[in-house]
Amino acid sequence: MSVLQSAISRRSLLGGGLAGGFLLAFHLPTYGASEPAQGGSKGKFAPNGFIRIDPAGKTTLVMPQVEMGQGVYTSVAMILAEELDADYQQIVLEHAPPNDKLYGNPSFGIQVTGNSNSIRAFWKPLREAGAAARAMLIQAAAQQWKVDPASCTAADGQVRHSGSGRKLGFGSLAGAASRLAPPKNPPLKDPKNFTLIGKSLKRLDAGNFTALTEARPI
Repeated sequence: MSVLQSAISRRSLLGGGLAGGFLLAFHLPTYGASEPAQGGSKGKFAPNGFIRIDPAGKTTLVMPQVEMGQGVYTSVAMILAEELDADYQQIVLEHAPPNDKLYGNPSFGIQVTGNSNSIRAFWKPLREAGAAARAMLIQAAAQQWKVDPASCTAADGQVRHSGSGRKLGFGSLAGAASRLAPPKNPPLKDPKNFTLIGKSLKRLDAGNFTALTEARPI
């Protein structure tokens, strides 16, 4: 794998592979879903490369792909917000900085947008990133309330306790959640419980609408 990877330069990949429209037949792991973002300030919840929540509740979603009018910013944000159970109306987008390890396209191993594979390539890593962050926020709330995490749910940027009706915003849980270890295999939502994916939502980079209905890899 290392020999093959080193043999393919960025120039040959972008100039030849993507222009020719082929998909390389090897896959390199994406680490953004499991590795904490670097340089997070005190009290900020940055469980992985894609999600950052500050104590004020500002939820920043980091976009690993380039928006070129194809709606990828909106689609990526929908996947992350769906599994995170964030308030979609309150999220802020930020383009990923140069970092192949955190944001490399799983199909190519480097940061590259092309071949119409953004959703196919990032579908699972993005869902895992959102699900892991949601689980950590729920655990933080459950510890504060001294209840079973299974009795808590998340929705619209809040964690709620079904038995007592108590609720806490993601921002108020950011500090406590940041001290927890990300789960290795976070449970993903059943598609029948999706509240964002499958709906026509306002594009986050423009004023029109887009729908993410066929996000599953083929």
